[in-house]
Amino acid sequence: MEIRNYSTDVAIIGGGGAALRAAIEASGKGQNVILVDKGRPGRSGATPCALWSVQAPFGPRGEDERDSPEQFFEDMVTAGRFIGDQNIVEVVAYTACDRMLDLEKYGVHFKKYDDGRFVQTPMPGQTYPRSCFMIENGQHMSTVLAKEVSKHDNIKVFKDFFVFNLLKNADRVVGLIGVDMLTGDTVVVNAKVTVVAAGGYASLWGFSDNPPTLIGDGAAMAYRVGAELVDLEFNQYYGTDVIWPPSVKGTIFLYELMIADFVDGEITDKDGNPIIDKPLPIRDDAIKTIFNVIKEGRGTEHGGVYYDTTVSPKTEEEISQLFKDMTPKHYRFLKDAAGIDAANQRLEVAPASHYQCGGIYINERGESSVNGLYACGEVAGNFQGANRLAGSALCDTQTMGAQVGGCAADDAAKGDLMPVEQSAIDQQIDFLQSFISDKQAETRPVFIKEKILETMDAHVAPFRDENGLQQGLEAIKSLKAEVPKISVADVKRYNFELKEALETSFALDTAEITIGSCLFRTESRGHHNRTDFPNTDDQNWRCHTIVKQNGGTPEYAKRDVIYTRLKPED
Repeated sequence: MEIRNYSTDVAIIGGGGAALRAAIEASGKGQNVILVDKGRPGRSGATPCALWSVQAPFGPRGEDERDSPEQFFEDMVTAGRFIGDQNIVEVVAYTACDRMLDLEKYGVHFKKYDDGRFVQTPMPGQTYPRSCFMIENGQHMSTVLAKEVSKHDNIKVFKDFFVFNLLKNADRVVGLIGVDMLTGDTVVVNAKVTVVAAGGYASLWGFSDNPPTLIGDGAAMAYRVGAELVDLEFNQYYGTDVIWPPSVKGTIFLYELMIADFVDGEITDKDGNPIIDKPLPIRDDAIKTIFNVIKEGRGTEHGGVYYDTTVSPKTEEEISQLFKDMTPKHYRFLKDAAGIDAANQRLEVAPASHYQCGGIYINERGESSVNGLYACGEVAGNFQGANRLAGSALCDTQTMGAQVGGCAADDAAKGDLMPVEQSAIDQQIDFLQSFISDKQAETRPVFIKEKILETMDAHVAPFRDENGLQQGLEAIKSLKAEVPKISVADVKRYNFELKEALETSFALDTAEITIGSCLFRTESRGHHNRTDFPNTDDQNWRCHTIVKQNGGTPEYAKRDVIYTRLKPED
């Protein structure tokens, strides 16, 4: 097997908004960066799928002069049900405006008034309208950031590069090992510091609005090298994703557009009765309402509710123009793929897996619990809390992306390169080759992956109980026993089945510790709803849940939330 070796100051895993912004910041501090992505930077991950909403408290420079970083901080903390570490929330809230101005400098276009103020839209949970309107949505942002990365000579980019493990020397992460899909070579990157920015894992569930590649690589890699993960039970569902017809299943239509300022329509049960009050609730409350209506038998034929613009007092032309202005790609896709015009037809929608609020435990510098390992973006946890505000995900990619990239660069500049031991490389090569060797009783990774998604849909939906979670956990453990039977073709270039085998291995680890976290937290809060423990228990559970590998098995514990400015009793 051909092995190529590289060394660098900062290695970054991922190609979305957080990874790209971290690379730009580290490069700007004079450090050499290698960025690897299993897709194509600027086109992969969740960032290109995002809509226009990116929060920044511009105050007098925006929609409402009363807004401020302090108010953004408070809104984010309270929406997260006081489970977000405020040392990190501070970074997000107090640097958001500067990071949006960075995006403008790179070439991202925002809607603005003639006097130069940012157009900002209201979203549930925001005290004042705070969502800057990014023209052409997350795809535009991703493309611009990727172009900016290309301008930096000290950033080397590997696309179509699948990382299958982090590498350690003693107690420190010293880089990564992966497969260059273009050549089929195994590549070792030795780095002073390594940043995981590989995105979340919302597509570990079958019904999701995320790209199918986001199934837990980053979380599993960190877990395998001993990093602590946090609050994995808070998987955020979004309430109004199209569920029928199959050709457009998973297309997101924002329930936030139902206010009078926009569409002025309704979310209804099968009989046309409105089910969500106005002003609209924040996402965890909206999800509970929709799920309860479906559970009560008031849902539509295909297991959803109706997204109904036909009851709006506005004309069809006005509604159509609003969709063209606000969500043009989604509106057009629905027409092109299914012949449905959301301006004059009801949509069948249902809650879909959307975002992972938990992830790798970090501090305000992005440092994990393992030396040499950092994280940012959706793969990192402990600051969104139990629920995420609309527009805070893209904001996080830029604020914590820049923060972590800068801190990683500072630490790399002060440290020496610790080598990768050959024994660690040999061990990982054996793991990779195990999928290619001939086996008596073989199976294909796609069959295991399908069962993982079915298990998560069935047992780790927003409403959970011990019996269902235990069934799900046993199913995942049974599937893990099938991994040694995986056998894939021995193809050198673009061995997609090998990639799928590696993804399946990651997905099983992430699924196991997510279900374990759900079992560990015996209360209901935010996006974690235990029907056997329906109440919020602040006395025992206003804390983080931590999971860490110990002797090859997950170990769960509690940890205090960090409060810097706003305590729950205040």
